[in-house]
Amino acid sequence: MSLKLSSLALGGAALCFALGATQAFAADATAIADALVAAMQSGDNTTAKYEGATAIGDDVTVTGFTATNPNGGVITIPTITIANAQPRDPGGFTASAMTFDNGKVVDSDTNVTWQMGSLKDATVPSPAEIKAKAHIRPFSEVTLTGLSILGSDMPAALDIGSLGVAIDIDDKGNPRDFDMKVASISIPPEVFAADPQQKAILDELGYTDGFTVNLNVAGAYETEGDVLTLRGFTLDTVDVGKLAIAGKFNGVSLGDIMQGKDPGDAGKDGALENLSIRFDNAGVVERVLDMQAKMMGVQRQDVVTQFAGALPFMLNFIGNPAFQDKVAKAGAAFLNDPKSISITVSPAQPVKFVEIMGTANQAPQTLPDMLAVDVVANN
Repeated sequence: MSLKLSSLALGGAALCFALGATQAFAADATAIADALVAAMQSGDNTTAKYEGATAIGDDVTVTGFTATNPNGGVITIPTITIANAQPRDPGGFTASAMTFDNGKVVDSDTNVTWQMGSLKDATVPSPAEIKAKAHIRPFSEVTLTGLSILGSDMPAALDIGSLGVAIDIDDKGNPRDFDMKVASISIPPEVFAADPQQKAILDELGYTDGFTVNLNVAGAYETEGDVLTLRGFTLDTVDVGKLAIAGKFNGVSLGDIMQGKDPGDAGKDGALENLSIRFDNAGVVERVLDMQAKMMGVQRQDVVTQFAGALPFMLNFIGNPAFQDKVAKAGAAFLNDPKSISITVSPAQPVKFVEIMGTANQAPQTLPDMLAVDVVANN
């Protein structure tokens, strides 16, 4: 046999071995699809089915997937792709990624559609695990884009550019880290049209085209000490402003809350470590001042001067002159140049919630000092 023929023979043998290995280790498409159906059917008498399932290596494609709950709600997903599908010993499967584009959820009250959907590091548990509420992270990240939500009591659809959630959990099922981003929530003007007074105010402020809102919530949780860190809760509305809240708390058991216990009981030993609230103006303050000036028949600066001058008297109810002066100065600075205003709470030691409530009832004027509250404008 010539060297050329030998090379061809060896190459052909290698190709056959590779193809054979691919077939030998290919995912069982039907088993994976059946596991998905079983998971969907594990609770509340939901029924699920699919039209077909195929596999190329460890990648599975499920077509014509539908699930119907007892109330008549139907989930329809034309195609689900499952990358690197691996069966699990307890049942179900894992996947490095899943996509579920062009899906919809329809029931008697709601119609939800999306253009693209994906999961990373997915785990589909067995029915037994679902019923036992086993501590399993279903995914590390989920993303939906091109969302549209229409409810029977909604005058128009709510469109959302994208929604993304990333999570990590500990061995007890508590969220160790979470990050949710909702971008370009489009709230149409029809939502406000049903309330004539509300619509009139928005029209006067110049908000006639609805609002575009972006939301971000991110934080972490440590089981030891039940420490909850809110890295940020941000609500950003175009041409209005951005509200950002961050803080750290301890003694609040998320595990108890997730098990259905009353939040008040779960947080009875809770304490505040720090808190910050910040508002960045993006136009709403000027619009409100201009509307007020128009109603009074004066200029914007006249309104600012009047409000700033009245602040010290309006704050007398606090009963803490030093803090009142701090708030009045920050408020006046913000009204004259409305960029941002921030409130920070930084006690030297964590303060129990019950202590805060008790002080608020008995000696509210001492709260700003106890909590080391600061108010700053345009920082």
